Amino acid sequence: MGAVLTGAALLASACSDSPATSATGPPTLSTLTDQALAYAKCMRAHGIVNFPDPSVQDNAHYKGVGCSLNGINPNSPQVKAAAKTCQRQTGFGHISTAQLQAGMSAMLKFAECMRSHGIANFPDPVENGHQISFNIDGGIDQSSARFKAAQKACQPLLPGGGP
Repeated sequence: MGAVLTGAALLASACSDSPATSATGPPTLSTLTDQALAYAKCMRAHGIVNFPDPSVQDNAHYKGVGCSLNGINPNSPQVKAAAKTCQRQTGFGHISTAQLQAGMSAMLKFAECMRSHGIANFPDPVENGHQISFNIDGGIDQSSARFKAAQKACQPLLPGGGP
């Protein structure tokens, strides 16, 4: 089973159609969390009463904010209308092309750094919509001392400083 390492700044949140923006560049995990909480409160205020608060993940493999939409139909007119309003009000749910390109550039540098630190088969990042991730297959031992040392050395290159 492959793991996915994702830059927080470029997360496609499970709470909306696309990730958040910042006027000055990719948001920090703290900013993204604040926006996601405001978004969830806004969704509830606009009639989606069972909309959950977001969960934050910040570990060696993943850094981001998301929420489970169990029991919520994201295609319902009421949810779509609330999402549009709440994205506009909170800033949660948008990323510019420039931010996406900057994130891809940073993540390419991270991949090059990982390879230069002995993780020869570390993959280049891939873009899927507004999410950029590394698809790490079973050929990389993420629990090895070599991997952890390379990740520690290279993580400042990731958007937002990495996990």
